[in-house]
Amino acid sequence: LRRVGYFTFTRSGTAGTGDAMADFFLGSPDRLQQGGGEYGIRHYWSRSLFVQDNLRATTNLKVNIGLRWDPFTPPAEQNGKSPCYVPGAKSQRYPNAPAGYIYAGDPGCPSGGSENRWAQFAPRLGFAYNIGGKGTTTIRGGTGLSYQPPFLEAYNQMSATPPFSQQVDLRRGRYPRLSFQDPYGSAGVPNPFPAGYGPKTPGSDAPVVKPVVAVTYAGDWKPSQVWTWNLTLERQLVRDVVVRAGYAGAKGTHLGFNTDLNAGIKGVRPNPDFDKIIQDIPGGNSIYNSLIVAADKRFSKGISVGASFTWGKSIDWTSSLSDLDTVNVVNPYHYAAYRAVSDFNVPHRFVLHYVWQIPSPSGALRHVFGGWQTTGIWNWQSGFPLSIGSGVDNSVSFVGNDLADVASKPGLTSGARGAKIAKWFTTEAFRFP
Repeated sequence: LRRVGYFTFTRSGTAGTGDAMADFFLGSPDRLQQGGGEYGIRHYWSRSLFVQDNLRATTNLKVNIGLRWDPFTPPAEQNGKSPCYVPGAKSQRYPNAPAGYIYAGDPGCPSGGSENRWAQFAPRLGFAYNIGGKGTTTIRGGTGLSYQPPFLEAYNQMSATPPFSQQVDLRRGRYPRLSFQDPYGSAGVPNPFPAGYGPKTPGSDAPVVKPVVAVTYAGDWKPSQVWTWNLTLERQLVRDVVVRAGYAGAKGTHLGFNTDLNAGIKGVRPNPDFDKIIQDIPGGNSIYNSLIVAADKRFSKGISVGASFTWGKSIDWTSSLSDLDTVNVVNPYHYAAYRAVSDFNVPHRFVLHYVWQIPSPSGALRHVFGGWQTTGIWNWQSGFPLSIGSGVDNSVSFVGNDLADVASKPGLTSGARGAKIAKWFTTEAFRFP
């Protein structure tokens, strides 16, 4: 998998104070990012085994029992492009790397960046019970455990780290004399390019330019796991009308999220040998609970109609597993502070659907107007939640995830269409933290 190098300047809004003519006219650069691309060849085995059986426990009770085995072996890179962060450890493979940053082949760094997980067993149990034996009232339920390994692309960034591919992230907060004309010289940092581009696998004497942008998985990383469960009561009112009410829930643990282990404290990174130390940690949790009620008129007399309403809530620390080039927690010193409703949370959802077989006329008109039907689906639901970022790093953590403060309850604006376009919501409800 390969991604070309990138080079980004972000310009600040005020003119710089340096002597360079470019700075005078263009302003001072706020940030410089430059990387040597991603070049890696990873191999990964996905394997599973399962056993399952359906049992008729009694005349009215059926039981489903199953067990899966889902081992996880992290994908290894054929040239050892898998770094690990182990505080105090010194790399034997690349001695010029700063203490704490080691690589596949070094003691304490597995080939895939984290340990194999062989003992991953996933049981599941389901049942259906015919209450009274008449077939008009049933209760169904089930529970099961599932594992979710990361998507393979999430490992790409491991190939884009020194010395395999140099990565630079210079910010004005740390380098106040950063200049357009000579960004590396003005920051006092050696320019690692073009030698630091990524297709080759460097030798043991390869230089490692500091501060290093490090990316790792936690040594004890494990795939996230989710327990799901449900219980439903169903009743047939008449021959073609069924109503049901159910409860469904899910509990996620070991959910992966990225944090910066070297986030700034009062504008200073604790370890000066590193810039960001992005590590994916399997420490997140989630919980989901819902109530579902539904009614269905099954197809008869040319029409079927169904409706359902779901009332639910999902809470988590982070709602997705990303690759290692981003940080997705707000507070790197208190992970649980990011606990909130999920990005995909929808508290209320109502769905109505129908199929109507339009009656056909008789005679010759039947060939043109016969056999038609109309269908429709309506969906009404709550909107998704969103986070309002401040756009400034007032925490001076260098993470860049500062949120805006909420000064008052936000809402949509009213008035003429032009006024709504100019300001769709009450922006005064938010302020810089």
